Amino acid sequence: MDLVRESRRGAVIRAIPELQENRLPRPSCRYSPRPWQEQWLYNELPMDHECYCDAIPLQLLTCCRTIYTEVNDLFYARNVFKLSWWNLPARETFQRLSAAALATITALQIDLGSIERKDRMIVTGEDIDRLFDIITTKCTTTKLNFTLVCDVLEQKHIGMVTQPFKRLTNLRSCCVCLAVLPDVALGKLAKKMVLGATNRVGHADAFPFMKLPKELRYQILEHTDLVVRWRDQMWSDDGLVILDGLDLADNKPSYCCRRCTSSHAFCCCPHLNSSFSESCGCFIFPNAFFRVSHRFATEAREVFFSQNRFIFTGPPDGTLSFLRSQPPDMLHLIRKIDFQMSTSNVINWPRPDDGGLRAWRIVVPFLAENLNLSNLSLSIDTGPAHDTYRNLFELDARRNDIRDFHQAVIEPLQEDKRFRQLRSFHVFWALFNEDETDAERAVKGPDYDSAREGKIPYSKRNPNFPHGVPDPSLAWENGMAV
Repeated sequence: MDLVRESRRGAVIRAIPELQENRLPRPSCRYSPRPWQEQWLYNELPMDHECYCDAIPLQLLTCCRTIYTEVNDLFYARNVFKLSWWNLPARETFQRLSAAALATITALQIDLGSIERKDRMIVTGEDIDRLFDIITTKCTTTKLNFTLVCDVLEQKHIGMVTQPFKRLTNLRSCCVCLAVLPDVALGKLAKKMVLGATNRVGHADAFPFMKLPKELRYQILEHTDLVVRWRDQMWSDDGLVILDGLDLADNKPSYCCRRCTSSHAFCCCPHLNSSFSESCGCFIFPNAFFRVSHRFATEAREVFFSQNRFIFTGPPDGTLSFLRSQPPDMLHLIRKIDFQMSTSNVINWPRPDDGGLRAWRIVVPFLAENLNLSNLSLSIDTGPAHDTYRNLFELDARRNDIRDFHQAVIEPLQEDKRFRQLRSFHVFWALFNEDETDAERAVKGPDYDSAREGKIPYSKRNPNFPHGVPDPSLAWENGMAV
């Protein structure tokens, strides 16, 4: 039977008198108003978070009493229900559900919409009170994964949401979004609401972390957000991406992690909304680690610089700005650096007067003077843009531009003999991969073999993870040769 789907799918209660036209999202459903190809065509984004998947086979509930009894609990317990409380027909549908059905629901997402706004349907305090009366008296809160989303436009209306919300206790899990735009005060309030509803309010005694042996402290810090690893979400990299020399404090993703709630319908990522979710998987640079104490901050910096792979994208002048802004006594701890070159450089860099080329010639000696090259693994990477390369430069007349660009990148490294000390040096060309070995030996010497240093051959390489896929499911059977 197709009545129950896997996780991150769910039943959607819409503005209809009955449930017969509800849709159950597929695993690939992104709650898009149009297919992705048409979104690009019309330059639109999936802002309405609607799902257009197949209808739920609710006719099974109307066959006979025996089948109804067998599938009723399964239907309500294993699906995620999304309810727009500002929509009167949807609200009435929810209120007509039987006490047994409400008690069986384990995942409920409530959208209150905008609070007291004239140009939208109004949700009054009485409407919100009625909602929480139903949840607290008829739902089994200890089994409920609850999500509350609203847009509080004025501070005076916050109490309409927070006061009735206090009735919720012992929730299995909870996510709260109070406004669509980030606000520090509202974000803290959302966190307080979540911790209160899940009975996690209070502060435990501080753990004597600094009394642990230094080696153990370092191992613990390596498993915190100080070390950026690949996350199972959209557009995630296996390292710390520095875009155009972006300050670390501003290094925040601009997209939802798809983990913050039990479905893709809502986003409760704290850096995107005034919200809080304990399951959010977004990486936010942990500045708090460097503000505890001088001793703690020193150890945190040592772990941060020595254990991360720094992935520099964008113009080299931004990279130079970032490196110069870091503590000089910490730069020598860096062990892994990737330079990801964009296709726009291919056209401009062969020109001697190009600003990017001049900045690159400054970055190279800066690395030699401030980093411990004998412990540094350096890579030059144009792999992620290989499709763009093939589209832009498939004509023979432009192929020489690519080779000129490769030469412009390698030349400063080749001229500086200090780079022969590098622990490893890998080159990943999008085209002319047969030239990679020559480029590596031009820097490291004629006897250098990158394969012995763990470089993945072109025939097995994933362009998004040239150093190796973080998950076996991401492996390419035939590599970039496809």
